[in-house]
Amino acid sequence: MSRQLKQGSWLILWALLAGLPYFSHAAEAPGALTVIVKDQLTERPLPNVQITIRERETAASQTLATDELGRIVVEQLDPGLYSVNVSKSGFAALYEPSVRVVTRKNIKIEFDLRPQAIEVVEVRAQQTDPFASASSTYLDREALRSAVGGGADPLLSLDGLPGLASASEFASFSVRGRGPRDNLLLVDDFPFDKAVHFDATLGEEEDVGGGGRFSIFAPNVISGAEFSPGGWGPAYGGRAASLLKLDVADGNPSPSASLRLDLAGYEVGYDGPAGITDDATLLVSARRLDFGALFETIEELDIGEPVLRDIIVKSVIPINQNHTFEILMIDTHEDYSRDVTHVFESPNFEDAALQDSEQDSDLYGLTLRSLIGDKAVWTNKVYYRNSDKVSSEGEAFPDLVPEGSPAADFPLREDIITIGEAETEIGWRSDFETVNQWGLFSAGLRVTQIELDYHTVLDGDWIRFVYDDDDFRPDPDQRFIVLEPGNINSAINQKEMSYAGYVDQVFEHGDWDFSTGLRLERDGFADESVASPRFSVNWQPGRTVRYFATAGLFYQSPRYLELAANESNALKNEKISHASVGVKYFPANNWSVLTEAYYQHLDDLVVDLDRASGTFANIGDGTSYGVDIVINGILREGLYATATYSYNDAVVDRKDGRGEVAAEFSRKHVATLGLTWEISDRWKVAGRYKYLSGRPADNFIIHADVLGPGQPLRYSKEITERNVGRNSGSGLLNARVDYRRAFGPIDLTAFLDVINVTAASAGDDTEFDYRRGVLVQDDSEAEPLIGLRLDYAW
Repeated sequence: MSRQLKQGSWLILWALLAGLPYFSHAAEAPGALTVIVKDQLTERPLPNVQITIRERETAASQTLATDELGRIVVEQLDPGLYSVNVSKSGFAALYEPSVRVVTRKNIKIEFDLRPQAIEVVEVRAQQTDPFASASSTYLDREALRSAVGGGADPLLSLDGLPGLASASEFASFSVRGRGPRDNLLLVDDFPFDKAVHFDATLGEEEDVGGGGRFSIFAPNVISGAEFSPGGWGPAYGGRAASLLKLDVADGNPSPSASLRLDLAGYEVGYDGPAGITDDATLLVSARRLDFGALFETIEELDIGEPVLRDIIVKSVIPINQNHTFEILMIDTHEDYSRDVTHVFESPNFEDAALQDSEQDSDLYGLTLRSLIGDKAVWTNKVYYRNSDKVSSEGEAFPDLVPEGSPAADFPLREDIITIGEAETEIGWRSDFETVNQWGLFSAGLRVTQIELDYHTVLDGDWIRFVYDDDDFRPDPDQRFIVLEPGNINSAINQKEMSYAGYVDQVFEHGDWDFSTGLRLERDGFADESVASPRFSVNWQPGRTVRYFATAGLFYQSPRYLELAANESNALKNEKISHASVGVKYFPANNWSVLTEAYYQHLDDLVVDLDRASGTFANIGDGTSYGVDIVINGILREGLYATATYSYNDAVVDRKDGRGEVAAEFSRKHVATLGLTWEISDRWKVAGRYKYLSGRPADNFIIHADVLGPGQPLRYSKEITERNVGRNSGSGLLNARVDYRRAFGPIDLTAFLDVINVTAASAGDDTEFDYRRGVLVQDDSEAEPLIGLRLDYAW
């Protein structure tokens, strides 16, 4: 059966499921909402907050007030969509236009109100740092799990945020010209850079540089994501492209179990009381996805067999009114293999690589959050993180046997190169925050011990047919490079302590607030101490406009793989000097227009010197500047629109005599236009069109018969100039349909999310086939993602 036919059968199955008669169901049992409101600065509960809940279908509304614990419980609500208005004198009001009530389930939603004399009602209830850059964006649980193009992955749901470019159906993304690995990612404020599966260490260049494929998070696990494309405060460091803070969801007040199915596997979960104390909650999510079985089903037999497994457990245990204890456990595993049977299925044997990789990655974290006095919050976190990854690559030679020979007859060279990456990290993070006479003061300390055990083993000389013209070759006329064990084999077994501390004071004066902070760091692996001043200013003279600016120094630590590649790689931190100015304008309630211009000066950039020896050095510099524009609004109730445009000009001088060239991940233009329509309580449709300029392209020469007479025919690709042109741009259309219905005690949700509906071609991803001497472009086709979730509440 062809791939198209099988995909069509799934679409028919989904349509039959979702197309059940609209009236063929009994009345759904009511649900409930628990609303909790806190002061955003002090985290204390706010009593007497006016909560207005309005049902979308009937327009019926009710207004209630929070109790002394800052909460209300609204019961006997008909399942469906509601809007929630939250207001209190002296605080900025919030409006959440779409909250779903589910049959038999009590769902908890939290709001943080910021003290503010000026009333500002934004499009959605924002939970970002009140003194952060206005370009910081918060996406709640519903926005993440139902975003067009997001499928079953919360990181895919970030598409359309300011400065962010996501070019495929995978979870990796770049921001303002920087690469996917330059983004700082925290999970419940714990550092966890292993949050994306299949981040390739070996393989083609586009795979190794891609930043991974699928996040470790099931779609309902993350309660909120706060994203900042630059200019954040001194509490965070280590990466400089963007800051992404993911919050794992707490359990709800009522218990429920879930089962989610998609084409690749399943997820099971529990969400509800933990039974430890009265208000203790527990969330458990476990999933297994076997993409190898999926690829066999859709007859994509040359890709390989990726399998992943994720277990996430979080419990929130209030000890008393002032102290809360949290436990977070993440256990992930991935396994990818590609053997000679997959090479046999590769068209024209254009990909003859044999690959194996396996990674286990775990995080165990404890948090104690304490309210001190009337206005202070002290948060302490201790954690243990462990990651163990082994990758190997070999090669098959299908052209050395007669045409039509079975795969078993192909000559093989297995495990030519093997790379091991073992990391163990133990850390303590302490943050103190209090309201004082000037505004808000915060300070914190980070202590981290990291142990690395990395090794690279090359099993004999290995000819590589893609190289730079300045890579070492003993004979300048040799049209390939040879990796030799003496130059490639390396190992690092090192344990280092790193420290960081910060202070930050926000000064509030009328319509103005100024933030000045300093971060001090000692990086054990770079053997370097650095200071990072950070500044920001906000001015909001009225309810319709907010002006803001940020400035500061940011340092980015070198990758451990680069440190381990050669014992001579004594690398230090990259230095980024950042400044931005912007304005956020509110032309009407529920409409906002954000414009931010930025400039960054890049120093001490790590550049690779020679592929044949794995050497790197901090000799690069460059600049990056641009502008981001974001428009958000509600056209009418249930109909939401968003439009973004990002311009970026990022250049890098690698000090190779060629001057400044475009940065590897820079895209001049990224534009998106999105529309979401909640048709009814059951149906929601959404679409997003995006245009992306092409990434930089290389000038190269293809040489023929480089091995000479009597040897197999091989071609090579000699890169003569890096990043001097541009690949062609691409326009992609994503579309999504969500459907929900209750069948007795079971609440069913289903979605169909189609990425690249029109199968538009993108010119960025090509591979060099050294057997035929041609560039092979990845086929562009529509990617349908289908999911089905069953929830049972009791």
